[in-house]
Amino acid sequence: MYSNPKREIILDAMQELMEEKDAQIISVSDIAQKAGIGKGSIYYYFKSKEDIFEAVIERSYSDAIEKAKELVKAPELDALTKMEIIFRTCRESSIALSRQEAGNFLELQQSALLHQKYISIMIRNLAPILSDIIEQGNKEGIILCKSTHEVAQIVMIVLTIILDEYLSGNDRPQKRKTLDVFSYMLETSFHIEKGRLDYIFS
Repeated sequence: MYSNPKREIILDAMQELMEEKDAQIISVSDIAQKAGIGKGSIYYYFKSKEDIFEAVIERSYSDAIEKAKELVKAPELDALTKMEIIFRTCRESSIALSRQEAGNFLELQQSALLHQKYISIMIRNLAPILSDIIEQGNKEGIILCKSTHEVAQIVMIVLTIILDEYLSGNDRPQKRKTLDVFSYMLETSFHIEKGRLDYIFS
């Protein structure tokens, strides 16, 4: 996904700096110095420090996102199987994010910014795919849903926030209950066979 060597060097430098101090106080000059390149070169690839920060986060989850995109292209898979792939990608990425933080990757304020960017990235990348999957389900007669694009956006927003321990808390019984209700709402709203979404909280 990210094949330009100099762009990779910039992202590596930003990630190393983020392990040393708060992203809020890192300057473009700091990144340029760490990367061993001119400041002007950075602006050739990125508009701002915020763009670099977001690209670092997106790179962390690019493999999971790309894998999900490839899997849902498979013509032999029905819509509900593809939906499971998307939902599991969200859960696995959320777990990976928690592990990254456990490694003392970020301070509290920086962590809040990371989670905000992470959710934005997941929604931007996966909501359009989920919309196509719901549309496929409509055609197959196993999902009944209007306004597929808007519904996909809502589902991804809710799911990423529920699965994010930083935002939803670490109360696992409550999270289980919330996911149970969430899956029930989806099954009822989409007219999906009961139990087909139990994997969400498995």
